[in-house]
Amino acid sequence: MRSELPTSEASVGGEPATLIAYYKKMYDRVSALGRIGVWECELPSEQLTWTETVYDLFEIPHGTPLDRDAIVAMYEPESRARLEQIRSDAIRFGTGFTLDARIRTGRGNVRWIRITADIEVEDGQSARIFGTKQDITGERSIQDEVRSLQTELIHVSRVHAMTAMASTLAHELNQPLTAISNYLVAARRMAAKHPLSPDFSSCIEGAGSSAQRAGEIIRRLRHMTVNHEPQRERFGIKAAIDEAVALATAGRPDLAVACAVDPRIQLSGDRVQIQQVLLNLIQNSYEAADGSVCRVRITVSECEDEIEVCVADQGPGISPDLLHNIFDSLVTTKPEGMGIGLSVSRTIVERHGGRITARNNPDGGASICFVLPIDAEDAG
Repeated sequence: MRSELPTSEASVGGEPATLIAYYKKMYDRVSALGRIGVWECELPSEQLTWTETVYDLFEIPHGTPLDRDAIVAMYEPESRARLEQIRSDAIRFGTGFTLDARIRTGRGNVRWIRITADIEVEDGQSARIFGTKQDITGERSIQDEVRSLQTELIHVSRVHAMTAMASTLAHELNQPLTAISNYLVAARRMAAKHPLSPDFSSCIEGAGSSAQRAGEIIRRLRHMTVNHEPQRERFGIKAAIDEAVALATAGRPDLAVACAVDPRIQLSGDRVQIQQVLLNLIQNSYEAADGSVCRVRITVSECEDEIEVCVADQGPGISPDLLHNIFDSLVTTKPEGMGIGLSVSRTIVERHGGRITARNNPDGGASICFVLPIDAEDAG
């Protein structure tokens, strides 16, 4: 089969101009097909030269005078900083580079481009930098979608692992809690026969109430791990928080919890599961204190059809490396932690149609906040 590309000047008429025009036509076709343009920058004048395809990528009218500062300003901040650093190194050392950068075009559209560059050296000095720019927006979109699917798959796998673990723990913990309740029943009978001080009787009643509440949490947790819907009811958030705080601080003189909650705020959801989230967050703060006095502050704010509950502490804060995945199962900041408390919390919040976030406080410590719709349907 005869090649359609010319092998000599004669094959396209014998004129160099004709040959140049032919190759320019082929270049224009390939450039348009691959959305690849050629650019060049003179050093040190910073004078730019672009082919038409580069103008198209940046959505700037052909032939518009190019000012490098204005062009660089079209790059998104992170890409701009990376470009300037890698470009400076390339000019200094006379080496090329490849960089994927994000820009905002002259028409305001966001676009990803792949920049390739090389350095032309004259008399031992970098004289010009040149290369190609290619539109890879579609490629990046596919990559982002694949990453999103991978992240979701990992999350689902972790949730399944957490579900199995939580179900097992709930089953095992239910037995000692039943034993505790039985012992307390016996203690009440003995107390009825022998006069005891009011404080001692109060301790027995408090222990019984706490064991009953813990048992209810365990039962709800088991229901949740087999995908039962939350038991929805209308309740006052302040009363629910007060009960959770009483349970969390029982027997812990080194844990102080302050609350700033409007008693009029009402929430629709599973009261016990929301209390489980609060217990997990308070427990997380307490363990982060590592033996020192733990001070926790709980605030609730209402905005239109949502409420935000924040649990803030004065501990060491969260490592920046963990902030982005602190709610994943099996991720923990504690040497002996199992890494399921915050993951369970996220599952509960998301099943109520809400969201949960973590951040470090400017004055020290960390805050974990969850937002819930005041009247939510089950999202899970």
